[in-house]
Amino acid sequence: MQSYGGRSRGKGPFLSLGRLLLNIALVKTDVLIADKKSLQRSADLLLSGEIVAIPTETVYGLAAIGTQPQAVLKIFSAKGRPSTDPLILHLPSPDLNEAMDSGILSKSIPREAFKLALAFWPGPLTMILPRGSKVPDEVTSGLDTVAVRFPSHPVTQELLQLVKLPLAAPSANRFGRISPTDASSVMEELGGVIPLILDGGPCCTGLESTVLSFLPPEPSILRPGMITSEEIGKITGKSPPIHSQTITKKQSMVSPGMMESHYAPQTPLYLSEHAISKSQSGIEFIHYHSPNILLESNHHILAVNAKPETAARNLYRYLRLADSRKAKAIVVEPIPESPWAIAIRDRLQRASVGTARYVNDRWVLTPKTRH
Repeated sequence: MQSYGGRSRGKGPFLSLGRLLLNIALVKTDVLIADKKSLQRSADLLLSGEIVAIPTETVYGLAAIGTQPQAVLKIFSAKGRPSTDPLILHLPSPDLNEAMDSGILSKSIPREAFKLALAFWPGPLTMILPRGSKVPDEVTSGLDTVAVRFPSHPVTQELLQLVKLPLAAPSANRFGRISPTDASSVMEELGGVIPLILDGGPCCTGLESTVLSFLPPEPSILRPGMITSEEIGKITGKSPPIHSQTITKKQSMVSPGMMESHYAPQTPLYLSEHAISKSQSGIEFIHYHSPNILLESNHHILAVNAKPETAARNLYRYLRLADSRKAKAIVVEPIPESPWAIAIRDRLQRASVGTARYVNDRWVLTPKTRH
């Protein structure tokens, strides 16, 4: 099994997705406000091999103990996620030396990784590093690297201290769908499939972490996020290039979030070539900031204050709202330049099915050309 920039350890194929899905049984899903009692219950479930939805500063994650292969497989089953898509491990400590000593990482960690951990952890930076002996193939898709980060959400940090083990935790949604940024969205996605959703309130960042790979020939960003290439360059001395590739389901990935179609609503989403100034019934419109037009109920504003961090925090929430209205299409206007723009555009590009233009008093929706 080969992947961009990574090598397989030569293991046989994992349990197929079809067989995994057959093992899903409907369960009662509890939603509990995060407190001492619910945190302990979450820890007990995780340590017993169960999966639990947890809050992070980025999006809600579907967590399992990352060193328990059978528990990790439950994540793939619940999400309908292909086994070629590796998971991120959320570490119980920001100390990379501790991760090496515990067998999560190998002893050959680049010096720059230690600098970045000191600068950005806790926070939304994921680093792809050489894998240690205690990480199962189910987490890494058989690769000899593993993606790790130390989250900043206080609930997740407390949970990690209780279990004292890394948590594999991709977004708590069905594969390819809109990532959830609050507990109610997790319930929409996985209610009846998982036993517990730990409610830690709305996510403060709202977009998935930046993924930085240390694979040869040079460090590069495989998924843009709120920590930018320029910020990383200030610590390492060189801003890494962004290689936000698109991969098919059949190809192995070295990073989450690399699928050509991802983060998508069920309603077809189109990217407008210009700012939205005209409405049309049957279409949901998403503006970046307040437009100079009379807004109707099918118009939504990502950032009334025009701040990019507000737009990022609201992106998935408004995509989910627009999707719920069962229109024939969702049209999103261009995202202006800012340090956050690359990450927001990346998510929208992967969620979209084409482009939109207003021509001759109507919106013309043009599907992407498939090669």
